[in-house]
Amino acid sequence: MRTFAFIILIATSSLFACKNSSEAMGSDRIEPANAGKNKVEYAVTYDMIISFISKGEGTDRELRDKIDGVLKSFNEKNKTDLKPEILGWGREGEVDYNFIAKNLSTKQKKAFASQVKEAIGSSDMAQVVFNQKSVHKR
Repeated sequence: MRTFAFIILIATSSLFACKNSSEAMGSDRIEPANAGKNKVEYAVTYDMIISFISKGEGTDRELRDKIDGVLKSFNEKNKTDLKPEILGWGREGEVDYNFIAKNLSTKQKKAFASQVKEAIGSSDMAQVVFNQKSVHKR
């Protein structure tokens, strides 16, 4: 009987001894002095996002090269320096080209969008959206 009582005493004391060690009892959480000052904001709205997707066999590399060629020729023709923010998000090479075209005129934006749509054509391996926030994290 004594051993049974001793075992119960040890079991109950060990249950009460297991507390959350992330905070000490009776202490308040102390925030650093610079908390909240260096937070990065991801709520950027992009003028155009081209998502190269995969359906189990990787992305269409030829289509991506074609879009890269359109971008290069557009920059040469219009004497611009439009560069995408390239964001990889998948295991099979899925990537987003995020464009901020604030230095382009409305006419140039429309011309670039139509060239991209023409290059993609009827392919379902790339999707284009306009004036949206990036779905994938940086």
